[in-house]
Amino acid sequence: MTYFHKIFHPEKFNLLLYYTITSFVAIAAMSLLVGWIFPRMESKELIDRSEKYAHQFISHLNYKIYKDFLLPTLRRDKHIDLENNKNQFKKLDRIIRENLYGLHIKKLYLYDFEGHIIYSTIPEHIGFTLNLGVNKNLDSAINGKPASVLRLAGTTDSKGIDVVETLLESYYPFYDMEKNGRKKNQIGVLEIYQDMADLKKQITKAREKAIVMTGSAMGILFLALLLIVFKAARIINTKTHQLIDSKNNLEQKVEERTYEIREAYKKLQLTQRKLIQNEKLASIGTLTAGLAHEINNPLASIASCADGLIERLKTTLGQKEQANYTEEADLEVFPEYLKIICDETYRCKSIISDLLNFSRHSAPIFEKIDINQVIHDTLSVGQYQRKDQKIQLHLSHEVCEVIGDPQQLRQVFLNLLINSFHATEESGGDILISTIKKQLVVQIIFQDSGIGIKREHLDKIFDPFFTTKPIGKGTGLGLAICYGIIDVHNGRIEAFSEGPGTGATFTVSLPKAT
Repeated sequence: MTYFHKIFHPEKFNLLLYYTITSFVAIAAMSLLVGWIFPRMESKELIDRSEKYAHQFISHLNYKIYKDFLLPTLRRDKHIDLENNKNQFKKLDRIIRENLYGLHIKKLYLYDFEGHIIYSTIPEHIGFTLNLGVNKNLDSAINGKPASVLRLAGTTDSKGIDVVETLLESYYPFYDMEKNGRKKNQIGVLEIYQDMADLKKQITKAREKAIVMTGSAMGILFLALLLIVFKAARIINTKTHQLIDSKNNLEQKVEERTYEIREAYKKLQLTQRKLIQNEKLASIGTLTAGLAHEINNPLASIASCADGLIERLKTTLGQKEQANYTEEADLEVFPEYLKIICDETYRCKSIISDLLNFSRHSAPIFEKIDINQVIHDTLSVGQYQRKDQKIQLHLSHEVCEVIGDPQQLRQVFLNLLINSFHATEESGGDILISTIKKQLVVQIIFQDSGIGIKREHLDKIFDPFFTTKPIGKGTGLGLAICYGIIDVHNGRIEAFSEGPGTGATFTVSLPKAT
């Protein structure tokens, strides 16, 4: 197995080997093909010649029977009865056998139009009848058309007799004739069996001749082409060695370049890690600054109010001891200060809640929901935070159902709505909320005419801790949380703005429920 594998799967292409094998297979196949086709052509030609010879012989025999048997017999006996008149049979038999002498004709039959055998070189067959419609060749001859069939040795003829040697069984119309030899009316059918024993010998010789001639011609062509291929193989081997040398040099250079690229890639990875670390540090710094201002402001208010309450409480207690205490005047600031403390405390709680929402994603509870209804629920909660802005709704008239968590989607839409409020609070612009049902998705669009977004900020707008608001006004986590929620819902959220002062558009695309 290994030996043949090396031959047919060499490391280098062996042109001479493949040419030799291919040529040998082609020569053998071509010789066999010619040896198969040529004998059949020769056989057909021999059969055609035999049929022509039989036709000429039958025409001659037909005339001899008419001249030497029919005319004299009819003049003498007035009618012909071969079955009962032995003299008539002997005379006809003598005429036929004289004409058959020396020819390769084994048997001869004479039929009438009913299929009766009225004469045969085999006397015991006289009187038998072949049913019409069974032997198509006999039927054809009765209708005036000669027909032949080759009976191979080992088969049977039309009468069920075993064929010992190959015979050509032929049927020809038998005619009444004029004195000058012209045919008149058909009066029967002549059947002859020609010996075709030489056919097999001739076919065998033709096959051998075809194979030898084809093999010789192909062999000469093979040798001529072998010289050409041998020369080509030497040139190819020379070029192959040159290519191998070039390949080895190229591999060495590739290996050197690969090492250089690998080292450069390592440096690039190191630089990338440093950049990521620097970005993380910058993000942490931004977050820290934002959180410091966000939490410092309410804490300052809380501390100021607490200090004020403490001072007022000390003053009140001192006045009470000096009998100058006025209860209503001194206690009226307590509710106001306490309200400020509560508001600022809840503000700190909200900032911490945003951080927790970003760092700890709760698993959504999916269900089939109508987006238009979620929009209405969001507006009922968020509209109290608007000032002079006008909200327009262009919701689809079709039912826009998706599979999602209604609570998380309300959080996304409320965040987008509040951002629109902030973007338009100074200009008092318009806010347009639309829903569109498409073939595969449902789109929710928040569009405002507010301050807009710089184009260089669009790629970062959903990054954690990125914010365009002044320090202390936002943590940069709102849109990052929205992006995470929509991603969990297998959706997409996109921001678009032509620049500052042109407004902004946020488009949320969610897979349509099926």
